Amino acid sequence: MNIDDITIKQARELANMFAVPTPINAATERPVIVRSRDAGCIYGYLLGYEGSTVHLRDARQMWSWTAAEGGTLIDCATHGVKEGKFSAAADRVTVIGACAIIDCTDKAVKTLEAQKWTV
Repeated sequence: MNIDDITIKQARELANMFAVPTPINAATERPVIVRSRDAGCIYGYLLGYEGSTVHLRDARQMWSWTAAEGGTLIDCATHGVKEGKFSAAADRVTVIGACAIIDCTDKAVKTLEAQKWTV
């Protein structure tokens, strides 16, 4: 294929092959907890998503947790955690098969960020 002879359609197809997911809100990547079918629950900062594939930065896997109030994952994202077992943070994580993206409150972020690497 000669690059000088490609059509606009071919150029678009080529561009789509190398497309990077568009951030939801690049100016304010927001803290979320992602529940997935195969990888469990992961806390991190949302970069973007495509269907059930979610891209996070500074992500930590949540192996176990006790919500500060209540007992559900939504309670963890709302009120924070009082204890838990979390992995070390990874610079970038792609979660395939996500079934929930839960926004975290500022109150919850303080407790989630304070969790030590205990796995």
